[in-house]
Amino acid sequence: MEEENHSIELLRQAKRLLVITGAGISAESGIPTYRGPNGIYPANRDLATLMCAEGFAKDRDSVWRQIDEMRIRVAASEPNTAHRILAKWEKEERFSGFLIATQNIDGLHQRAGNHLVTELHGSLWQMARPRILEFTEDDSFSHDFKELAYPELRQEILRCWSEENEQQIWTDRIVPFPYIPPFDDPEVRPNIVFYDEGYGSRLVWAEDFIRTKPDVVLVIGCSGGVTLLPRLLLECRIANPDCTIININPHEDFVEIPHHYLCLPASIALESFD
Repeated sequence: MEEENHSIELLRQAKRLLVITGAGISAESGIPTYRGPNGIYPANRDLATLMCAEGFAKDRDSVWRQIDEMRIRVAASEPNTAHRILAKWEKEERFSGFLIATQNIDGLHQRAGNHLVTELHGSLWQMARPRILEFTEDDSFSHDFKELAYPELRQEILRCWSEENEQQIWTDRIVPFPYIPPFDDPEVRPNIVFYDEGYGSRLVWAEDFIRTKPDVVLVIGCSGGVTLLPRLLLECRIANPDCTIININPHEDFVEIPHHYLCLPASIALESFD
């Protein structure tokens, strides 16, 4: 209780808040985590082999079926209390700086009402194909680069660069897919990060926000199996050595950098903060 009260006070004093979310925040919406109890990995140990660029090249149909199953499950789910509280904080402009950097591909933050969301691993609801032109040779890139100097345009440009990841993208919300594969063009793919791929430009919005020195980082429902998290937390501490890190996870405390740990479900923890 003392740790919880201290964390609440630190959050109340925060001006710039970065929220990093993982599969655990969506577990209360009925979406299985990957590595947690009853997670996807223990039930399907071949998933990482399938959901990679090499797996997609060898067996497109199986990958598209997996994506279809995930989209069907997410479409039947609803944002939970934790999602809605984060949306409320953004709407109320409770912090002078606010960003959600999510490892999730389910889109539940946006359905709850958040707009300031960067999807580090992509989205189930977006499709992508390679760009015809090199990213920096495209006229739109040059135009966007000039407009980065305008604060009112900066976040939208960084959002686009992160989402597009040097590809052409579009939204597709048909559930289920009418056919497998859903597109005849073999270059079309889900706009997600496969297991054997790098992040490309997906981190530009999150890392730009980190350079503005957030004073509190909330880590919600993340597991220690994703190497990106320690990288982002270290960048936060480099940008602001006094940055407070609060890790909310009912199953384990895996964060190695000094932090505050709350062994609580996301909804209960955020209700105490609200």
